Amino acid sequence: MVASPNRIQSEADAVKFMKSVKFALRYNSTPSLPLASMFEAAHDKRVAIELANALLAKKEVVETNVVADRLVLVHRDVVPALYMLRTRHVANLSQNAARTFELIHENGTATVGEVRRFLGVEGLKRPDPADIAVGDLQREMLIDRGPSGVPKKGIPYLSKEGFPYRVFAKSHPDLVMAAKQLSSEEALQIIRDAVGPIPPRKFASMFRLLI
Repeated sequence: MVASPNRIQSEADAVKFMKSVKFALRYNSTPSLPLASMFEAAHDKRVAIELANALLAKKEVVETNVVADRLVLVHRDVVPALYMLRTRHVANLSQNAARTFELIHENGTATVGEVRRFLGVEGLKRPDPADIAVGDLQREMLIDRGPSGVPKKGIPYLSKEGFPYRVFAKSHPDLVMAAKQLSSEEALQIIRDAVGPIPPRKFASMFRLLI
């Protein structure tokens, strides 16, 4: 794992940070997961969320939940390797996930709130079927989350308009094309090099959905 640099405060800082670490947890790190953290790199939650959104808008990173079932920002240099390994087999989607994918594909984007209304599951205890469907699609790398607004006041990650999810292949055709040029062995080596020296069992646990 590459150690986090000093506090990041600008988009340029954030780009350098992600180029260096390759993988960064969207929120806080944990002792059991040897990855950098946007919150810890920025030393400020609001700044971290604003910079993460800026990186998503620039397509410098992709947000995924493929790594250890946590929301992780992945630098675009590594994304083709993840995509190749995760999508080499046909996804076995639930009915709700398949319907949600059709909605996002047809509309271009959809928030979880829109998915909730589409599936008719409003008012249920969270995580509800819409949360689960979107999470499953993101885990299969069929969709990803686009940038969203950060409220000036209140909780910074509660975007007023919601988080826009879009079809991954439509949003990142260049990364999908790059993934097609990789073999499984090449893709796995790219990820190993990006993560750095961690025990094999820990690597297998973190990337179990890919290997």
